[in-house]
Amino acid sequence: MHAAGTLSLTRSDRADLWTVIIVGAVAAAVTVGFAVNRLADILPNSGVEVLVPFADTAAPVPIGPDGALVPVEIDQAVLTVSGLPGVVVASLALAVVVDALMVLTIIACLGTLCRNLMTRGRAFSRTNTRLVITTAIALIAGTSIGTLLQTIGVNGAFATVSERSYEAMVATASLAPYFIATGLAAVALAFKAGERLQRETEGLV
Repeated sequence: MHAAGTLSLTRSDRADLWTVIIVGAVAAAVTVGFAVNRLADILPNSGVEVLVPFADTAAPVPIGPDGALVPVEIDQAVLTVSGLPGVVVASLALAVVVDALMVLTIIACLGTLCRNLMTRGRAFSRTNTRLVITTAIALIAGTSIGTLLQTIGVNGAFATVSERSYEAMVATASLAPYFIATGLAAVALAFKAGERLQRETEGLV
């Protein structure tokens, strides 16, 4: 007989949870590897590749007959820059670190949540609610700070390549992480309500 509020996990349930943990561990290793490689490209400050956005920009591309140039509109390109100012190098490197920390934090929270479900058999608990909230905070903070640092790096790359003749301020942002974080906040509220209902149910047993 199971205590009130506990889950009875089947072998399939445990296998699914272990799959999530293993995939998360692999994703964490890939994230660290990517971050290390990217930092190795940025920190020497020589031939640094920076992905930059463009708006309403036409450029000739050799895709016509016999390699003839054809004007196309581009929305992003990779600039290869050397001799970036120190603050720009620092911004690009910190953007990589912040993104990696955000991903690792989210993976850690998800893995811990899966472990709690397997070892304690409880979906609704104060710890699990905090894990969901931490995931949402990490997503919002990581996205906001990472975007700010990347924007500084992108504008610094433009300034270096153009010798400060290109004055356009470029900012890139996606609303998707904020919608996801909002959804996670709703899940956290549901977890909190479930936790309270679980305590009340246990008090009746």
